[in-house]
Amino acid sequence: MLALSLAFWGGATPYVFTDLDIYRASLRAVAAGTSNTYAALPYPPIAFVALSFLAYLPPVLGDQVWTALEVALIVVISLVLSMRTLEIQGRDRRAERWTLTALTATAALLLLTTLPVVSQITAGQMSLVVMSLAFIDLCGVLPRRYRGALVGVAGALKVTPLIFVVYYLVTGQRRKAAVATGSFAIVTGIGWAIFPAASWQFWTRVGGSDQFGDPARRDNLSIHSMLTRIAPELGAQSWLWLLLGAAVMISALWRARVHFQRGEKMESFLTVGAAATVVAPIAWPHYFVWLPVVAVWLWFTGRGRARVVAALIYLAYSQATVTTILAPLADAHPRSASVIDILVLIPMAIGIFGLPHRPMPLPDPADSSAPAGSGELALQP
Repeated sequence: MLALSLAFWGGATPYVFTDLDIYRASLRAVAAGTSNTYAALPYPPIAFVALSFLAYLPPVLGDQVWTALEVALIVVISLVLSMRTLEIQGRDRRAERWTLTALTATAALLLLTTLPVVSQITAGQMSLVVMSLAFIDLCGVLPRRYRGALVGVAGALKVTPLIFVVYYLVTGQRRKAAVATGSFAIVTGIGWAIFPAASWQFWTRVGGSDQFGDPARRDNLSIHSMLTRIAPELGAQSWLWLLLGAAVMISALWRARVHFQRGEKMESFLTVGAAATVVAPIAWPHYFVWLPVVAVWLWFTGRGRARVVAALIYLAYSQATVTTILAPLADAHPRSASVIDILVLIPMAIGIFGLPHRPMPLPDPADSSAPAGSGELALQP
């Protein structure tokens, strides 16, 4: 929250948004004609277009605009969570606007006090933008004909969301998978047209950046990094962490299919989103916004065991828990991998076991493929 104060109301010196400064430096490098855009910023080259507005704004103003965008996205995510909560409870969100407002404000406050969101805002990262595009798409907010498009755009900006194309296929949503693939191809094609050499460089070297430093560093919350912290020789075995990552994602996709067939559409894609955070070799804290979103959703819609799981997930990823409990414990016992790596194990557990079953879910109002009066969603053809 300190970052928000400094960004909007000023201080003795401007707050430094580390990743925004990296984005600006990469834009300057591209403008200067660098031949190695991958070293400047290991993102798909179309990301330079998405970030280009920062080059035309004074740094402090750019920081403020970016921070306002990220806070607005948190509010949008909170609003969608609240809308879906009322809908699956069979309540009219238009008739209960005050309830919708209260739920949205509660969800936003809860999300804004978690480590992943604080990390997003204080660094000035773009991961929240990418996650929000996928989240809005997966929630069925868009008009039916456009559903899948934002997943494709998100995948073109940062590769990880492409897992949701597989998710759409696994859950029988083939039209959405096709739309996502098409939008990914279009946006990526624009990047190739503008940056042909850089695009070739990126797409032939995905995952090959060497700028991330020691794989055992504590703020890298990937499966690979966890194994390296446990024992360097384990992290050196590429087959081991690749096998674990593949097992987690295959299980997550299966669990997602089961959730979807039960009519638990939100739980379905949230399972995949949570599990996907830890399978890449790099998983910074700001990748984990899916986890507090899972916690808020389970708390809003669950009962009994679901709410216990929600509370445990939320507490694990809250900023207060990390700064007052996990980080001090890790500092006091630097050789212990069990303290900080609980943040890695939780997404793995969600991928393997799925999320708590929601009793008697109502058909998703955004999906007209659900049969009338049915408590389950039919798989879309």
